[in-house]
Amino acid sequence: MKAITISNFRSRTKYYFDTVINSSEILIIPRYNDEEDESVVIMSLKEYNSLQETNYLMSTTANRE
Repeated sequence: MKAITISNFRSRTKYYFDTVINSSEILIIPRYNDEEDESVVIMSLKEYNSLQETNYLMSTTANRE
């Protein structure tokens, strides 16, 4: 995970999108002074789908055991 400022993200959006897609790195962009509840997470669709699949599989008792 990498935290960057929103200003940095705005000025280098393509670079960060390419980085996220090519390395599966997750970006955290705080909107206000380090308040976690006010942050945005950017991840690749591949990574997101993987998390969703894991959540789905772990939602049943049979798969958790």
